Amino acid sequence: MKIISRVLIALSILPSPLMAQPQPAGLPRQIYGKVQVVDSTTFEFVGSKQMVRLAGFEAPRLDQTAESDGVSWPAGQVARAWMILRTLGQDVNCAPIGRDRNKVLVAHCFVGETNLAATAIAEGIGYAFNYRDEPQVPAYFDIERKARGLGYGVWSSPGLPPPWLYASLAKPAAQDPERADTEPGLPLPLPVSKQTDDVNDPHGG
Repeated sequence: MKIISRVLIALSILPSPLMAQPQPAGLPRQIYGKVQVVDSTTFEFVGSKQMVRLAGFEAPRLDQTAESDGVSWPAGQVARAWMILRTLGQDVNCAPIGRDRNKVLVAHCFVGETNLAATAIAEGIGYAFNYRDEPQVPAYFDIERKARGLGYGVWSSPGLPPPWLYASLAKPAAQDPERADTEPGLPLPLPVSKQTDDVNDPHGG
C-alpha cells in the first residue's frame, strides 16, 4: 500500500490535461459540501440535492457477492461502506466534467487531497471504467493494473464479474459500456481548490 500511496501522491501533483480543458457549458464549476452516499459511485449533496457520479470509476453492484480463498463477502456492500467511511463527516469537493445519459453530473471528487475514485481503485474497491461518450481517465487504468497484480479487493475473487457485465445478465444495459486499457503513466486530475463565489451552487457557470 505504501507503493500505491506514493504513486497516487506523485501523480496527483502533476498537471492534468482533463482539468485543463474548457468546461462544457451549463455545468457548475464546483460542488462542495456534505454528501449522502447513494451507492459506491454516486453521491447526493445534502444542501443542494445535486446528484454526482464519480468519473472513470465503477464498483460492484450492491447485490454482488465475491469469494476469496473460499470466503464469501458482499462486494457491493463493502464498496458502498468504503465510500461512506471515506466521506462521512467530511466535505466533498467535486469538479464536474460532464453529464451522463441520465443527466447526472459526472465529476472528479476529492476529500481534501484524496481523489476518491483513484484511491478506491488502488485499494481494489472497484474498477477503472468509463461509459461510452464519457471521458476516460487514463491514470486510473495504470493504478488498476497495480491493484490487480497485488490481488487487492475485487481482484482477489477471480469469479466476480465486473458490474457492467453483471448488470447485462439481468437486463439490457441502459448505457453502452466502453472500457479499454490505456497507456500507463498519465496524470491524475488535480485536487479541487475550494472556491468562495459559487460553493454549493448547482447551476454555477
